[in-house]
Amino acid sequence: MSLHACEVTNENWQDVAYLSVHDNQKNFIESNSFSLAQSTFEPEWKSVGLYDGEELIGYAMHGRDKTTRKVWLDRFMIDRHFQGRGYASRFLKLLLVRIERIYQCNMIYLSIYPDNKKAQYLYEKFGFKLNGEIDNLGEFPCLIMELDLKRSPIQ
Repeated sequence: MSLHACEVTNENWQDVAYLSVHDNQKNFIESNSFSLAQSTFEPEWKSVGLYDGEELIGYAMHGRDKTTRKVWLDRFMIDRHFQGRGYASRFLKLLLVRIERIYQCNMIYLSIYPDNKKAQYLYEKFGFKLNGEIDNLGEFPCLIMELDLKRSPIQ
């Protein structure tokens, strides 16, 4: 298997937009269409398709916030057809390495909905910790998690 991330382009944006999560997960993440629009109009955010060989498996968006200068893994999803196959862990590692390399950062942030315990558990396995802050920028308040790369280097 050759897992890799490819920037979203004119060639693959529609396929990325059509990826979706299960109905019971839709309240945990913004739609890919919204995220693609955001990364088009706010160039500090980079959208990437997540591929296993030629097969599109998921989507992520990362970037450095213009105001705070914090580096975020702002979106991360695996299409419902590919969930339960271990892709989330493997792609998360790939994304964290990519983000560290691109932004030369010591901290990576993300936000999760409080009810999304499955995602919280996944992120905690990689060293993310709740930092006590709340993200009020979206439709609903989210918990902020951070990964200190000096304390928890990506293995």
